[in-house]
Amino acid sequence: MKVLFFGPLPPPVTGQSSSFQLVYGLFSVNGFLCNSTKFGQRKVLNTLYCLIKLTYLFVFCKFKIVYFTSTRSHSGFLKDSYLLFLSRVWGKKVINHLHGADFLSFFNSSKFLKPIIRFFYSSIYRSIVLLPSMVNEFNDFNNMKVSTIANCYPVNFDSWKCEFPKKPQLLYFSNLMESKGILFFLDSLKDILSAFPNVDVKIAGAFMGDHLSVKRRIQDQFFERLDYLEKMFPGKVDYLGELFGEEKIKVLSESSVFVLPTFYPTEAFPITIIEAMRMGNAVITCDHNYLAEIITERNGFVIPTHCSKSIAEKVCLLFSDEDLLLKIQENNIREASEKYSPGIFFNKLERAIFY
Repeated sequence: MKVLFFGPLPPPVTGQSSSFQLVYGLFSVNGFLCNSTKFGQRKVLNTLYCLIKLTYLFVFCKFKIVYFTSTRSHSGFLKDSYLLFLSRVWGKKVINHLHGADFLSFFNSSKFLKPIIRFFYSSIYRSIVLLPSMVNEFNDFNNMKVSTIANCYPVNFDSWKCEFPKKPQLLYFSNLMESKGILFFLDSLKDILSAFPNVDVKIAGAFMGDHLSVKRRIQDQFFERLDYLEKMFPGKVDYLGELFGEEKIKVLSESSVFVLPTFYPTEAFPITIIEAMRMGNAVITCDHNYLAEIITERNGFVIPTHCSKSIAEKVCLLFSDEDLLLKIQENNIREASEKYSPGIFFNKLERAIFY
C-alpha cells in the first residue's frame, strides 16, 4: 500500500527530523513525500508549501495511508490540521508518530483550539510513542490505538566495532542549546580535568536558540567558557562542529563517556543516547521527563538537572573505576543491539503502519 509521508527533513538536524528521514528512507519505495521544513526556518513559506503540496498529493496521487510526525505548536498545528482534514475527507488511514514529551501539555493548554485539536486527532487510527509511559500523552483519545516503538541507531553503526579498553575521552554530542545543558557541561570540566588531566574532551553539534537563549548568545557564552578552559587546560577540550556519517561514528566509537545534561522541555528519547550506547559509551544524563526510564545504573547515571557538580562527580567516578566503566560500556553495546537495532525498529514500524 502506498503511503504519504508528511514531516520535517534535515536541516536543521533534530531528533524528530532525523527519525523522519530514517523512516522515509526505509519506506520511500512505498510512498510520496511532503517535507514540512522544505524552506528551513521560514515558517510562512513552509506553511504555504505544505498547503499547496498536500492539496496536489491528495487530488492527484493514490495512497491509502498517511504517516506524519505531529507538531506541538499552534503554528505547526495549522499544517497538521490541514493534513488531517484532507485525510478525513478522503478516508485515509492516519498514523501519527510522536517524538516529544509535550503533546498532552500542548493539548491541555490550547484553550479555544482544544476542541479543534480533539476533532482532528479523533480521526487518527494509530499513534506511535517512544516509551510505554508516553501512552498517557493520548489519554483523551479513547478510540486511538497507541503503539510503543523505541528509536533506533543508524544501520551503518553495526559495521563498526569498538576496541577496549578505550582511551579516556569524554563526549558531548547534541545541538548546542542552553536547555541541552551545554553550559553546565562546560562548567563541569574544570573539576574533571583537574582530577583527570589525561582525559580528552570532544564537543560536537550545531548552535541553536531555544526558549532560554538566542543562538548568538549561546555562541558567545560557549566560546567564552571554551577560551577559559583552553588557558587552564591547553589542547584538552576540542570543539568539532557538526559531524555526520563516518566522522560522527568515529568520535562516538573512540569516546568512553557520553554526557547529555539536558532539560530541554520536549525531550523524550534522544537518538544520540542510543547511538552513544551502541558505540560503547557509558551515559550520563538528567532526571528529566522520561530519561530515567531509559538510563539505569546498568547504563550509566541519571543526575539532577542544572548541576555541573553532579556531572563532574559521576564522570570522575567512572574514570576512577575502570572495571565499572568497562562493564557499563559492554552492557550498553549489548543492550542497544538487542533493543534499539534498525531491524527491530523496521519490523515494529512496518506492523504499526501497514497492519
